[in-house]
Amino acid sequence: MCISLVLAGPYRMMLEGLAHALEGSGDFSVQACLDTGDNVLRSLEQRQPDILVMDLSLTHRSGVALIEEIKTRNWKTRTVVFTDAPIEEVVRALALDVPGLVSKEKSKQELSSCIKKVHAGGKWLDRELSDKTMALLLEQQKTPVQTAQRLTPRELTVARMVTDGLPSKKIATKLFISEGTAKLHLHHIYQKLNCPGRMSLQRYMQQNGLA
Repeated sequence: MCISLVLAGPYRMMLEGLAHALEGSGDFSVQACLDTGDNVLRSLEQRQPDILVMDLSLTHRSGVALIEEIKTRNWKTRTVVFTDAPIEEVVRALALDVPGLVSKEKSKQELSSCIKKVHAGGKWLDRELSDKTMALLLEQQKTPVQTAQRLTPRELTVARMVTDGLPSKKIATKLFISEGTAKLHLHHIYQKLNCPGRMSLQRYMQQNGLA
């Protein structure tokens, strides 16, 4: 039985080439090749493939934000990240516990092996990318920066409200600001703390004792 796949990445021509290579083995059936995060989400909901093979460099919804959203859904689809994105993006994907990770520098055979192992319920993490991730985390620990000092007092207040589960509209009401201003504060918080969305911000605040 073929493993059903949805492929996602910024370049359709490359996706079609990858689809041809994978289907040529006879082990995989590619259901769709998509280049935006929103389209991927809709396709997963409709098709429920076995595996999503995705780059982290997507438009309309970042790869990391897409992974975070998928984790909230009760879908059978498992995720394999096949990417050459900056190591900071890879770190964020690993923090979301993706079961499969392969560098684009690796062969299609290695990607194929990764997909099969993830489909069987296992994990496959590219050793070189994992080593680079560990090196980056160790470097970050050498020069820690206090989160409270990186955010303005108002941003810290908004971040704590988000951690309490308040939507932007309610935050705006409580702080006597517009919803647009609340969303702008949230955008700045995401950038400063390198968090792709609400779930990761909540986790960050809790892990750093700021909730």
